[in-house]
Amino acid sequence: MPKTCEWSSDLRELVIKHHLNGDSIRTIVKKVDLSHSTIHSIIKKWNDTGSVMNRLGRGRKRHTTSRVDRIIHRTIISNRRKAAPDVAIDLKRDHNISITAQTVRNRMHEVGYRGCIARKKPFIKKLNKRKRVCWAREHFPKPKEFWNSILWSDESKFNLFGSDGRQIVWRQSHESMKTECLKPTVKYGGGSVMVWGCMSGSGVGNLVLIEGIMYKEQYEKILNENIKKSAKKLKLRSFLFQQVNDPKHTAGTISQWFVNNRIDKLKWPPQSPDLNPIEHIWDELERRLKPHSPKNKNELWNIMQKEWNGIGREVTSKLVDSMPNRLQEVMKHHGGPTRY
Repeated sequence: MPKTCEWSSDLRELVIKHHLNGDSIRTIVKKVDLSHSTIHSIIKKWNDTGSVMNRLGRGRKRHTTSRVDRIIHRTIISNRRKAAPDVAIDLKRDHNISITAQTVRNRMHEVGYRGCIARKKPFIKKLNKRKRVCWAREHFPKPKEFWNSILWSDESKFNLFGSDGRQIVWRQSHESMKTECLKPTVKYGGGSVMVWGCMSGSGVGNLVLIEGIMYKEQYEKILNENIKKSAKKLKLRSFLFQQVNDPKHTAGTISQWFVNNRIDKLKWPPQSPDLNPIEHIWDELERRLKPHSPKNKNELWNIMQKEWNGIGREVTSKLVDSMPNRLQEVMKHHGGPTRY
C-alpha cells in the first residue's frame, strides 16, 4: 500500500493496541493493511519514546525569525508595489539575511496577503469626494421608476489593438479599494475609435462615431440627431438626460440647447464614472468585440454597430437596477473609488 501522507495517530494507536494484545507483526499487517516496515517503525517508536506521536521540531526548519517576518510585512505594507525579489535583495543588503523571493511570498500569504492586479480607478479630489457623498445621499431614496426614466449617455474610445496594462500589488481580500492598492487612470487613455452612445433600463439607444476631436459644435449635432430618436426608440415619453461634466457638455450653447428643446438634465456629481451604468455597457461591448479581429477602423466600427444593437434589455435593466447599490458604495467609501 503506497504511502501518500503521514499515517494518522488513530491508526498508529491501533497498531500498538494489536501489538500489546500479543499479535505478531505479520498478523498486524493483515489486520490494518500496512507494510511490514511501517508496522515495525511504529512499534519501534513506541518502544523508544512511549508515544506514537512525532517529536517536536521535525520537518524543514523555518528560514525566518519573527523579527524578519515583521520586517517583510512592514516593507511591503509601506510599498504595495514592491516585488518579492526586491524585498529579498533589500534584506540581504540591509540585514545580511539570505532568503528567496518565494519565502517572502510565503510570509505574506501567512498573514492573508496575495499579489493581485491593481484595479484601475480615477484619482478623486477631496472636495469631489464630499460632493459625491452628498449626491448619493440625496438620490438614494429615489424609486426604481426614477432611474428607469433616465437616458444615460457617455463617450468612449476603443483600441484596434490594446494592452490590459496589469500591475500586481500586495493586498488583503478586503483592501481592493485602498488608494495604495489601485492603479490611477484617466478615462480617455489610448484608443483609435471614439464613439458616443446612450441607454436606459429598457435597452440601448443610438451609437455615433465621432470623427477627430469632439467640440461643442459636434456635440450639439449629436444631441440634435440622436437624443429624441433614442428616447422614442426606448419608449421614454418623459425622461431626464444624463451627461458628465465635460466642458463641451456644460458650454453655454449646449445648456441653451436643452432649454430650447425642453429636455431636463440630471445634475451629475464630478468624477463619477462608477455611478454611470453606461460605463459597464462599454465593458460589455468590449467583451463582445474580443472574438473579432478587425483589420482597420472601418471594420471595427461596423462590428461595433452590430454588437451594440445586440445588447438587450436583460443587460441594461440589470445595470440600471444597480443604482441603489452604487450609491451605497459611494457612501461606504466616503466618496472614494468603489468596486463599480
